[in-house]
Amino acid sequence: MNDDIHALSGAYAVDALDDAERARFERHLAGCTACQAEVESLFAAASELSVLTEATPPASLRAKVLGDIATVRPLPPLTAPTDQSRDQAGDQPSDQPGDQLGDGADAPPVEQLADRRRARGLSRGWRGLVAAATVAVLAISGFVVWRQVNADPARTIAEQVLAAGDATRTSKTFADGSTATMVRSGSLHKAVIITSGMAQPPGGKVYQLWLQDPTGHMASAGVMPPGPDQVVVLEGDASKATGAGITIEPAGGSGQPTSDPIALFSFA
Repeated sequence: MNDDIHALSGAYAVDALDDAERARFERHLAGCTACQAEVESLFAAASELSVLTEATPPASLRAKVLGDIATVRPLPPLTAPTDQSRDQAGDQPSDQPGDQLGDGADAPPVEQLADRRRARGLSRGWRGLVAAATVAVLAISGFVVWRQVNADPARTIAEQVLAAGDATRTSKTFADGSTATMVRSGSLHKAVIITSGMAQPPGGKVYQLWLQDPTGHMASAGVMPPGPDQVVVLEGDASKATGAGITIEPAGGSGQPTSDPIALFSFA
């Protein structure tokens, strides 16, 4: 069980505590306005995450989350020293009501916060994974990126990228007259490909998109759907990429390119 009860607010908000920890935290939450405010803000953040555009995560995401989460440690909220804590320096924070700043008049009742947590309906089997992913997403820049590209919910990500003031465009024309145009917005961290008259890939194959980093490494940016005319948002952060490419890969895509690119787009 976590000795720093304030640090449990994030796990509580995503229903990732066991029964004993949850009961202990809710007793603490009844008198801690700082934790009440933090849990309320995490509920709001989770609600915003629900409106993000769904996309298949890149193969590198799992390794990045597992690598980054080891460096993330939530800090407890600042608390005012009580008379007892002044007399007994070094004691652990009290779990009793009234041990925190404020009287809780403007904070949601703890029963309401508990009901909202339960209403999220997360199954126990996913609690640990969701808690870990939530901490990582909120802590790293990816959360900021998705907030940026969803600044105008009335417009799709592709529309926002195409209309961005810093959008750059590079076009390729294939031998059969079909075209592909790559548009990137560094401020939105996204790239979009627009195809016109694109021939179908060979049987059992797909067109796969890639983002190239400064070292020349190609990271998968998704598989293009079938059809000659497409507008597709590339997966991943395009702001640091130096270019993008298209290869022909086996159905389902590949972890690394298995063929030479049929088109390369420079972001320089």
